[in-house]
Amino acid sequence: MKYPCLALRRSAPPARASLLGLAAAAAFASPVASASAASAATPETLVVTAARIEQPVPDALPSTRVLTRDDIEAAQSADLAELLRQTTSVDIGQTGPLGSQTSVFLRGADSRQVLVLVDGVPFARADFGTASWQHLPLEQIERVEIVRGNLSALYGAQAVGGVVQIITRRGNGVSVDIGGGSQGTAFASASGGARFGEGATGTRLSGTLSHRQTEGYSAKNPATNPGANPDRDGGEQSALSAQLEQGWGEGQRTTVSLLLDRTRSDYDGFTAGQDDRLTSHVDSLGLQSRHALAAGWELGIDLGRNRERFDDPTGYAIDGEARNEAAGLQLQWQALAGHTLQLGVDSRRERFVDSNATDGNSRHTEGVRAGWLGHFGAADGGLDVEAALRHDDNNVYGSDTTGLVALGWRFAPGWTLTGKLGTSFSPPSLVDQQYAAPGVTLKAEKGRDAEVGLRWRGDGGWGGWFARATLFAQAQRDRIAFDPQTFEAGNIGHARNRGVELVGEGPIGPGVLGFEATFQDPRDEDSDTALLRRARESAALNYRVTLADWQLGAWLHHTGRRLDVDPSTFASVYNRPRTTLALTARYALARNWSLGFKLDNATDEDTPEVLGYTAAPRAFTVQLQGQWR
Repeated sequence: MKYPCLALRRSAPPARASLLGLAAAAAFASPVASASAASAATPETLVVTAARIEQPVPDALPSTRVLTRDDIEAAQSADLAELLRQTTSVDIGQTGPLGSQTSVFLRGADSRQVLVLVDGVPFARADFGTASWQHLPLEQIERVEIVRGNLSALYGAQAVGGVVQIITRRGNGVSVDIGGGSQGTAFASASGGARFGEGATGTRLSGTLSHRQTEGYSAKNPATNPGANPDRDGGEQSALSAQLEQGWGEGQRTTVSLLLDRTRSDYDGFTAGQDDRLTSHVDSLGLQSRHALAAGWELGIDLGRNRERFDDPTGYAIDGEARNEAAGLQLQWQALAGHTLQLGVDSRRERFVDSNATDGNSRHTEGVRAGWLGHFGAADGGLDVEAALRHDDNNVYGSDTTGLVALGWRFAPGWTLTGKLGTSFSPPSLVDQQYAAPGVTLKAEKGRDAEVGLRWRGDGGWGGWFARATLFAQAQRDRIAFDPQTFEAGNIGHARNRGVELVGEGPIGPGVLGFEATFQDPRDEDSDTALLRRARESAALNYRVTLADWQLGAWLHHTGRRLDVDPSTFASVYNRPRTTLALTARYALARNWSLGFKLDNATDEDTPEVLGYTAAPRAFTVQLQGQWR
């Protein structure tokens, strides 16, 4: 992401912000790899994001991962960034404690090229086109669906590196979670849900309240960053989510979802000794309605709005608001057994204004798409097919047509060979448009990608084992870059990434072993240099075991060196490799009650994720969880 300080901190002069704001990332972790790998391999686990049709995870042709609520609770993670560090091909950069700017790169793509959905609603700041990951509290999340690789033909803009969909929490009975730990950390949440009525006309209401706060640590490192203020940068986050699900009859249902978040984050800007504080208010409102029209026919209606308001008294812009609005219709027809056709239209409106904004900070995109998901052969063998074609028309940067074809061959029991080809586009952000060279209309970045994968599910003596290997390649043209000397954005370059993802999980001895590894080479082809803050290799190894009433876990995760920007000289330099160890324990106190312990960064690794910022120090937390059903 370009200009993150301007976008999320509003604390720097534009030229300096553009240099420091090249998408943040760096760590790879797997605190729940065992649980999540098992979830991904379980046939009954369903995913919607991979094909915009509900299907079992093992049937999804793109590389797909699902993290369930059980996985989230087992991880004992402090925030979404910490949870996501487990996943393959994800680089994350976090610039401080709770609420700090967080950027995510998926398969080497820029952070603005990762589409994030919250209950189907696009979740991104309209100015920079990037998701505010730090405003999605884990306590409010039911599940996370991660699909790696280009899905532009399904979702349009931004889905170059992949799509991450957040499903907000659905309460069942009453559950509570309270805890605290080092650095003055305290947190609590309560979730509940109830059902009224029976059968297809029943009503379900659920909601979650959460609060987390910390005294934190200095966001910037005074020894390496001239803008550091060596005080504690604390933060607090309060959130509410609610869902109303109403059935109207057999095959007729409507769901309304709401997420509200208020985050206060202290940070270090560019004036040493100055106390900087950013306060953000985020709300996401969505409606999803599904209606059976006739045998094999279904109509889907999707409406949503995401809005983020911020106040930053010491920042470059002292306040602002970004808004995304989306609407869509999808007609789905099961033409034959095992074959489903889709036709969809959708519209998206983006608008941004802040205390420094000029005219022209809004745009709209209209899209139409068609898709096919099919299977030939026996249920446990044969050939799976997914195809999609999409056309998008934007009032500012023009139109684009993208396509996708994926195949899966179940050539032997437990073995599936997959392949996927696709084209993509990524539009300039509203800030890119604002700083385009005079008389220049920026073009969308266009790309193509390919992947080949091999999946295996063991049986017999290997029962319970799951493994996947995926080779991938991606190339882009008309890459958008910002010139810090002329302070202008333009289409000037090319980029590409090639790599392999390895994932495996299964029982060994008394416990379960999980491993993940990614080897990639994201590069700027014009200058033949590595893309900033994306590691060439990442790996994770974890082991979990149950002993009587205890569940114990250990996770070792490693991120290789990555190119970064020196905060003093603005030169490109390599950040050191980073290796951390996390230890967890959970004790069953009684039925549906447990006491959890976590020691994060047990070795107190001090290599930062982003140069000039402080690495999160060793931290210890204690957590009490309980449920009434």
